[in-house]
Amino acid sequence: MALQGSGAISFQDIQDEFGGSHPISFSEYYGGGAYVPAGANPGIATSGAINVNSFYDAVAATVLTISSNTNNYDIGAAAIAAGGDKSTPVILTINSGVTVGSTSTSTAAMYTGTGWSSGVTITITNNGSIVGSSGSNTSGKGNGGNGGAGGHQHGGAGGSGGSYGGTDAINDGGDAFEHSQSGSSLSVIFSTTGTRTGGSAGSKTITGGGGGGGGGGYGNSRKGGGGGGGAGVPGGSGGAGYDNVSPYNGGAGSASSGGVGGSGFQGSKPGGAGGGLASSGTAGETYSQYATGGSGGAGGSTGSASGSSGSALSGNTGQIS
Repeated sequence: MALQGSGAISFQDIQDEFGGSHPISFSEYYGGGAYVPAGANPGIATSGAINVNSFYDAVAATVLTISSNTNNYDIGAAAIAAGGDKSTPVILTINSGVTVGSTSTSTAAMYTGTGWSSGVTITITNNGSIVGSSGSNTSGKGNGGNGGAGGHQHGGAGGSGGSYGGTDAINDGGDAFEHSQSGSSLSVIFSTTGTRTGGSAGSKTITGGGGGGGGGGYGNSRKGGGGGGGAGVPGGSGGAGYDNVSPYNGGAGSASSGGVGGSGFQGSKPGGAGGGLASSGTAGETYSQYATGGSGGAGGSTGSASGSSGSALSGNTGQIS
């Protein structure tokens, strides 16, 4: 609890706020000394004569020092563990050569936490580095194209395989520092900025899905076989064949292989096989010159996309200076 902002201040008042022992001496209470952190009380002299009035609104701050590498540093939790609370200013020093990192892109390397009282200031001397977690590199597969239906005349065309898509959250780098509390009740001051670096971005590589097989042409007024589904995640579904039953339907594609084409019924032609990853499906067979088989679908394209780098400062950045 801070000293009063006006009126008479006694030596005992000062000792009650900052600690110390009898006999009370003003020299114990120089700013930056054993009891009075200068960062929270810049008006108190660091040497020479001390004016009692300079102790108006003075407050004992919680002093924190990070002397070795650590991850996911919660300033609020550290202040409480050190015997402080979230109603008292914090003076935090990161020693030279020390890195504060993160084990997850979803958690900033250092963050304030919430629940701080109005008017509290966290002052940080960063002589080291605050670095967000790097985004992960991931891979996947596009969806397989669906097989074409067997034709009453011409077989249906197979569907195209899916191409690579956008990135996932895990591909984005994590933030270095986060001001977690909304509003203007908590101020963060970097008296020394040091190194503050958002995590680097990862990338996502997707192998294109296989195209669906084309449906077979009809014969003897019978519907042709369905085309097989293309490979992918999910695999493409097989196309419908005669009476929409096996073995005339095309087989579904799997994560790595295209489905087989369905058989033709009583002279009708079978459907084409679904394509493997990033490969086109096979066309359905043609019944003489009258009922052409459907064309196979195109395979999906393969490619990659990069995530976004993390931010050096995030959250309520308007209260960070």
